[in-house]
Amino acid sequence: MDLLFNITNLKSLITFVHLAGLAFGIGGAWVLDGFLVKNGRKDMTQEKYQTIEFVSKFVLTGILLLWFSGLSFIAYYYLWVPENLANEKVWAKVFIVIVLSINGYFVHSTILPKLKTCIGRAVNETLSRAELKQMTIIGSVSFTSWLFPVILGVSKTLNFTVPALHIIAFYLLSLLVAVTAANLLTCRIFSCPNQAPESNCT
Repeated sequence: MDLLFNITNLKSLITFVHLAGLAFGIGGAWVLDGFLVKNGRKDMTQEKYQTIEFVSKFVLTGILLLWFSGLSFIAYYYLWVPENLANEKVWAKVFIVIVLSINGYFVHSTILPKLKTCIGRAVNETLSRAELKQMTIIGSVSFTSWLFPVILGVSKTLNFTVPALHIIAFYLLSLLVAVTAANLLTCRIFSCPNQAPESNCT
């Protein structure tokens, strides 16, 4: 009985960390997306950039917590509930977290440095159309990818019923739709209707 109680507490702790990761990640990612859309045509101040950099650390924390909790869940299932490893939804979520991690790398290695160069000027007047599209695409991948683990988490009917490949295919289709919409809306959002592909917004 004591062992069962301890195991139950362990799963509850892992679940708490997992939910905290989702809260940090989806909250931070969506705040960043909204902040950039709202301020894309305004001057990027030092204060705005520091806000973006600060919120991006919440997203990074969310990714790290998802990896920690996800691997902990797998270890928990392996040790005590091995039959749950046959639930292919688990492996679909691992794939999505991998995409989130890759996307997060590009946010920190590409997007943040570009935004830093915009300090003192408007983003749409500093970055090229290609750079604006890149930023919008990365943002749309982030928005969609953080939403999916939440959807999978509440979709209990998918447990042990839907192959991982089907879930991943639907996820990739959703990404394609989001990225296509981002490409179409980039210049409308940043007011660059007549911009040449590689020129600066003026």
